[in-house]
Order: sequence, then structure tokens, then C-alpha cells
Amino acid sequence: MGKDTLEQDMLISVIIPVYNSANSLPQCINSILEQRYKNFELLLINDGSADCSLEIMNSFAGKDQRVKVIDKIKNSGVSDTRNMGISHAKGKIICFIDSDDWVEKNYLQVFVDHYKSSDTLLLQNIIRGKARDLHYKTYQIQTDFTELLVRNNLLYFGGPVAKFFEREIITENKITFNKEVSYGEDLMFFLEYMKHINAIKIIDASLYHYEFTESSLSRSKHSFESLFKLHTAIKDFISLHRQQSGKKLKKYVYQVDWDIIESGIDQGIIGKNLSRKEAYKNLDCIASSINICHFIYTGFYRKALFLLLKTRQFKLLLKLKRTLNK
Repeated sequence: MGKDTLEQDMLISVIIPVYNSANSLPQCINSILEQRYKNFELLLINDGSADCSLEIMNSFAGKDQRVKVIDKIKNSGVSDTRNMGISHAKGKIICFIDSDDWVEKNYLQVFVDHYKSSDTLLLQNIIRGKARDLHYKTYQIQTDFTELLVRNNLLYFGGPVAKFFEREIITENKITFNKEVSYGEDLMFFLEYMKHINAIKIIDASLYHYEFTESSLSRSKHSFESLFKLHTAIKDFISLHRQQSGKKLKKYVYQVDWDIIESGIDQGIIGKNLSRKEAYKNLDCIASSINICHFIYTGFYRKALFLLLKTRQFKLLLKLKRTLNK
């Protein structure tokens, strides 16, 4: 298939979940409608906004037939909203954009120019004040897995934005965003998607502008249940790639998992109105889920946490954490 035919035939579904985003939404939508690559549909999914977001979306839909508005009426969270976008998408490719953010005019075109195979996920850099430190090349998952993850700190780059997903891979493998998880559902989606591709190409382009807002989920505190499910997904990921897990990769992945475990303790237990029984039950879940690798591939402080968890010294552990968190 020639490049001109590929560009003409490749419909891209751009999915934007919207919740009370009236202030940022016009800039976000305009940045997509001004794309140099024109063959896309823009799916605006209203997640029960209480401001004038829906009116703004309908206004754009009235001016451009590529814009489609789906009104959920009741708020049900970003995961359910993205899933609804997937179910309505008609494009070969799905791109997610957040309603607080915006993209430069050649954002989609750069993806299309680098597209060669459905089994290679394309990924661009993100500008958060400045671009992240990524290394631009094509990584084969079977042979370059450690370099892909460790060199690019990829598990902290697991959000759905700035990626070029094949809709068929998502739908055929029933990959969805977990509606029961309030944090890390995007990383869980990414980890599941990686099971069904052969390579990831990191493109030398930084065309996605991430805007920090006070309501951002990354700034919110999350439940123990959500963080524990994310920890479980990381454990499953480690198990799946055990044969490729050399020392460098293990050290990296267990560091990420420890960050999630500590967030579960700090956000989901300490400072919550939990009884001692409830707190100890949650800590026991963590203690039962960690293994000797959590001790080997970490530093002195977390080795101490590991021993306190495994010996069920929960009172002492909580006292230590509360002292350090003051």
C-alpha cells in the first residue's frame, strides 16, 4: 500500500472524555480541528458535566461534521467515558486526548508518517513544562524489553495520550479501562495492550502539551483498593515477563511496585478514617502479595518495610510511616 493511499484511507478516532472542562475545552478542540491531517472523527464524550462543557461541544459539532458529541448525562468517571468512546469509534486508529490539554498542528500527521505496521505501537513525547527524557528508536518487545522500560522509564509514561492505538487490537482482545480503579487504570490498559504487539516505536516528536490543573487525577488521593489493584497488575506483568527479567529490569519494576505499595499505605490507610481492624486487613493484603524479590531489589528503608509487613508488625509500621510523613 502506497503512502498516499495509506493517508487517504486511515481514519483516526480522536477520543476526548470531558468533565467540567469549559475553560480549557475550546483550545483543546480547536487544536484538533486545525490538524494538518484531516481524516479523523472527533468523539467528545460528556461525563455528566455541570458547567457549560456540553454547550461548547454541541457548538463545535454544529460547525464541523467530524465532531460527534456523546452525552452520558450522569458522571461515571474517566474510565467508563473512554470505554464509551472506544465503543463508538469507527477509525482504524484510536488517539486519546485529555480535555485540559492541546496538541500542535502536525500531531496526527507525524503519527501517520511513521505508521508501518499494526503490531507496532507509536508513541510521542509529552511536554509537561519540558519534554520528558525519552530515547527515540524502535524497540522489539521480545529482545529490547529492558532497554524499552528502564531507559525510558516507561511505566511512568503509561497514560493513554500521545499514543497511536490500533482499534482492532483493543476490540478483539477486549481491552478496556477498569471502571473500578480511580488511579493507574491507564497504566493497566497500556500493560494489557503491550501483550498483543511486537514493538514500540518512540518518535522524535514532542507535540502533545499536558496542562497541570488542580482537579487533575494525578494530584488526587486514591483508595487503597485502586492502588492495590494496580499493584496486582504490576505483579502479573512481572510474572508474564519473568524470562526477560534480568537484574536491571527487576530493580526498575520492583521500584515502581514499591512506589504503588507505599502510596497504598500513605493514601489508602494513613489519614483515612479506618478502624485498626480495617487498616490491618489492608496491610495483611500487601504482606501476602509481596515476595522475596521485593526485599532483594530495593534499598534499606524498603527492606525494613518488607520485614515489618512480613512479620505483621503493623502497629510499628504505621507508627514509622506517620512519623516520616509529618
